[in-house]
Amino acid sequence: MRIILWLSLLPFCLMNFSINIFLVTGHCLGHQQSLLLQLKNNLIFKPTKSKKLVHWNQSDDCCEWNGVTCNKGRVIALDLSHEFISGHVGNLTSLFNLKYLQSLNLAYNEFHSEIHSEFQKLNNLRYLNLSNSGFEGQIPIEISYLNKLATLDLSSTFTSPHALKLEKPNIAMLVQNFTEIKELYLDGIAISTKGKEWSHALSSLQNLQVLSMSSCNLSGPLDSSLASLQSLSILRLNQNNLASPVPEYFGSFSNFTTLQLSGCRLNGVFPKNIFQIPSMQVLDVSDNLDLHGSLPNFPLQGSFNTLNLSHTNFSGPLPESIHNLRQLSTLDLSNCKFNGTLPNSVSDLTQLVHLDLSFNNFTGPLPSFNRSKALTVLSLNHNDFKDFEGPFQSLSSNLFKLDLHSNQLQGPAPTFLKNAIYLDYSSNGFNSINSEDIGSHFPFLYFLSLSNNSFHGRIHESFCNISGLRALDLSHNSFNGPIPMCLTRRSSTLRLLNLGGNQLNGHISDTFSTSCDLRFLDLSGNLLRGTIPKSLANCKHMQVLNLGNNQLIDKFPCFLKNISSLRVMILRSNKLHGHVGCPNNTGNWETLQIVDLASNNFSGTLPATLLQSWPTLMLDEDKGGRFGHLFFDLYDNFNPENFKTAIVDLSGELQMKLAKIIAAEPPFLIDHIISHIFEEGVGLRTYEDSVTIVNKGRQLNLVKILIAFTSLDFSSNHFEGPIPEELMNLTALHALNLSQNAFSGSIPSSLGNLKHLESLDLSINSLSGEIPTELARLSFISVMNLSYNHLVGKIPTGTQIQTFEADSFIGNEGLCGPPLTPNCSGEGGQGLSPPASESPYSHNGSSIDWNFLSAELGFTFGFGIFILPVIFWKRWRMWYSKHVDDLLYRIIPQLDFVYEHHGGKKYRTIRWKPY
Repeated sequence: MRIILWLSLLPFCLMNFSINIFLVTGHCLGHQQSLLLQLKNNLIFKPTKSKKLVHWNQSDDCCEWNGVTCNKGRVIALDLSHEFISGHVGNLTSLFNLKYLQSLNLAYNEFHSEIHSEFQKLNNLRYLNLSNSGFEGQIPIEISYLNKLATLDLSSTFTSPHALKLEKPNIAMLVQNFTEIKELYLDGIAISTKGKEWSHALSSLQNLQVLSMSSCNLSGPLDSSLASLQSLSILRLNQNNLASPVPEYFGSFSNFTTLQLSGCRLNGVFPKNIFQIPSMQVLDVSDNLDLHGSLPNFPLQGSFNTLNLSHTNFSGPLPESIHNLRQLSTLDLSNCKFNGTLPNSVSDLTQLVHLDLSFNNFTGPLPSFNRSKALTVLSLNHNDFKDFEGPFQSLSSNLFKLDLHSNQLQGPAPTFLKNAIYLDYSSNGFNSINSEDIGSHFPFLYFLSLSNNSFHGRIHESFCNISGLRALDLSHNSFNGPIPMCLTRRSSTLRLLNLGGNQLNGHISDTFSTSCDLRFLDLSGNLLRGTIPKSLANCKHMQVLNLGNNQLIDKFPCFLKNISSLRVMILRSNKLHGHVGCPNNTGNWETLQIVDLASNNFSGTLPATLLQSWPTLMLDEDKGGRFGHLFFDLYDNFNPENFKTAIVDLSGELQMKLAKIIAAEPPFLIDHIISHIFEEGVGLRTYEDSVTIVNKGRQLNLVKILIAFTSLDFSSNHFEGPIPEELMNLTALHALNLSQNAFSGSIPSSLGNLKHLESLDLSINSLSGEIPTELARLSFISVMNLSYNHLVGKIPTGTQIQTFEADSFIGNEGLCGPPLTPNCSGEGGQGLSPPASESPYSHNGSSIDWNFLSAELGFTFGFGIFILPVIFWKRWRMWYSKHVDDLLYRIIPQLDFVYEHHGGKKYRTIRWKPY
């Protein structure tokens, strides 16, 4: 009985004994504490952001300090990561005397110095993490002396790329003593060796389980010597120039959990056996355009968590066995060549969070996804889906992004996604939407695109009730009626409003908010009347304004000069009139790069002061190019680090609602919201401007507006006088159209200053004189039209000018030379008529067909009765000319009226359009 009692008390005795041992062995030794305090005093760090060093003090046991781990009073592990440490590595001198250290973590600091050779003193280290610490230069050979290392992380994925390099020593010398290494992270280090060299160097590391060498400038191919690394579970070689097939032997790595080879220029056919490795969780071979393959039948109980094949040449159907991947949370097959219908079994992926099948050839109905309750991102755009299979209303309530853009979906648009943030239904056949209470359906929505569908009727005012809405695109539908006044009043929160290409009528309400924050406003292609609202000047951050193709009657809107950020202004095809000059005290359009005033009733000369107020058009591209596309942020000053900062731009009420909804959600879902919704970039947080212009004689839809692209279009107005010299100072111009006006005088020779000009149209004016030889030196010009003027002389010869068709010069009776005529000697000139061809009805005989002759005489007599009054009576002649011109203008769309000035009078003539 006593034995049993003692046995029952034994665990408590042992527990008490172990506690006493811990207290004894955990007490920090004095010299260890002194070294740590000396280290703290030598380091430069930010106390306001420090969570470890700032709390170290003499009065506490150093083994209890944050970041310090002891064994028998000796410091064996030190974690100073994320402490914002900066300064020279010499400040670490006392660190190198902590000779019992087995683990050292200095990650995510800002040393900005070389790795010190004295790291070799820490010869008991088994774990060394110097990742993203700002270390620079050559990795010292002394690191290779740490032969007990099991984990080495020198990666620099967030600091400046290739700040560290492996040259002397090279990678072979670095790893030669690493007999116990299990995890090796060298991402972002400039290694720059060929496939055979680095593969052989690593093949001796038989215990290696993790190899991460992304963005190391490695070359291929993947050598067969890597087949010896049978213990590998994680292999990351992203963003290297491997330029080789994926080796078949990877399929024999039975411990593989992660294989990441994105952006490696891989080619050939991807081995199917890699898909069937039972332990595989993450496979990413995205951004390899020459990599082919298809999906196999997946085995039961597959372990896949992430499968990313985007931007490859994979093809074929999505197999029914996809439902075997029960743990799959991310599936990205975008920008491939997959086809066929989606199997119903895809709805069985209950853990799916992110699904992107965009830019493929999938067809048929859309599955209901009714069992994918964790789904937050669903991108199915640019396919051929035709309808919904079953109730699409059962989609996950967690869905934040739904992109159905560019399919063939029809019927009513879905409006049941109460937590949606981003919805794109554009370019389908949707014809209705439950808009009466749309604000309550989408309380958190900030991006909504219904463009290019078959919606009709009036725009419902309930769109204004979506309180967080930043972008609304209803363009290219059949909406009619007036623009709801509440939309212009909502301009303080809206960043984008696109209503172009509808049948809207009435006036544009002059109610733009005094705190208007619009960046993009497109009301083009409607039936809008009235004037340009003066309150538009409140939109101080506007980049793109498109009011073209309406029926606006107004003068030139000088008040828009107050918008210094305006880059694109399109007012074409309205009834605007008067002069285009502005008072000098109204400021400049500092950033204006595209101006389209074509097809209005503007008159007078082009004022020099207006042309001088466009400094962006005067920039010399040779002194520094401007790259990229125009875009704007849907949210300002937005850089989320966690979910709390991600919703900071929402109103207080919406923050509370959203916080309540996600309060019970697991952390992985919140992480996914941040990474795939808020940090996805161009598609969500930012919007790239687009606009349609007329360039090189045809409509051009600029889906992305190059920052460097510049254009002026003053065509089809009543401008007169000489072409102003100030126009030749706009040296950044790429396209200039002054056609169908009444400009006179000679073509300025200084036009040669516009050396970046690609398109020039001066047709249908009253220009005279010779063509300046400087035009022949414009090396980028690809479209030139000087037709229907009064130009004379020889067409200059040059690198480009003779490549144009004769149509570019016709209608100038005094011009000669190629391509208009072979030469200027008078032979084969523009005015010469071709030789008459012999009639097939000519006869050598003298017989007369009296029936034919009587018909001719009758026609001639009747025609004379009508035509003689037209010839001899001016009133009849004017009446005839006006009505025939009007008739021709109505029935022949290629004709247009041109106004010319002769002898102080204005005349109307009808001519063929130049394009």
